[in-house]
Amino acid sequence: MRLRWVLLGLLIGIAGFVLYGVYTAPSRLNQIEFVVVEKKGLWKADISQYVLSYVQMGQDLTPRFLSNLKNTVKSLPWVKKCDIEVKGGKLTVKIWETSPRLVLIFDRDSYLIGNNWFVLQKGVKTTKNYPIFFYRGKTSPFTVINGFLKLKRSVKMELELLNSKLNEIELNGKKPEVSLLSSGVQLAFRNPPVLVFLGIGGSGWDRFRELSKKGFFKPGIYDFRFEQMVVIRGRQEECSVKRSLR
Repeated sequence: MRLRWVLLGLLIGIAGFVLYGVYTAPSRLNQIEFVVVEKKGLWKADISQYVLSYVQMGQDLTPRFLSNLKNTVKSLPWVKKCDIEVKGGKLTVKIWETSPRLVLIFDRDSYLIGNNWFVLQKGVKTTKNYPIFFYRGKTSPFTVINGFLKLKRSVKMELELLNSKLNEIELNGKKPEVSLLSSGVQLAFRNPPVLVFLGIGGSGWDRFRELSKKGFFKPGIYDFRFEQMVVIRGRQEECSVKRSLR
């Protein structure tokens, strides 16, 4: 009698172990769905292309694979964050897209830069919705990370500082063409036609702000990169003058 109960318990244990294996065994992939929870651009096709190159139908959806897949999706330039769900053999990839920050014009091409400083798109058709900066440095402003273009740290810092400087200055509604140079910044105004050269930092911005408040500028070229001095060229009354501002 006792042996019978022992055998019954053993059978129940084996059955439970088999059922546990069935329920915890990894599903096999038979369907993929992409859901854009937060849309910031037309990048769903780019994201799905990279994900589909990483997965194969019929493969086991193990915890390790799902963790690696999530990290891969998060590393894509267009993705701010993602979530992955599995139900049976269906894999759902939820995506929150990266917001664009600015457009950078370099070497006759336009690049849409995201908040993560990666290039989201090359060859931007509509630029009016974003701040536009020109890069006229001697070397490329980009580095390559995991096969994707990203702004160099030095260029990122220059753009952040430049943007804060521009926000401090009252330009009376005038929007200049802003260019990063190897040796500073160029602001180009159309009306009146004025070129202004400044360093990335320094006291030149303070002198530029004070003179812009006074309506000092007439058509010409103004260089504020010299300490306590502005070099003026192209004024109607004088071709080349160095004027101290002390």
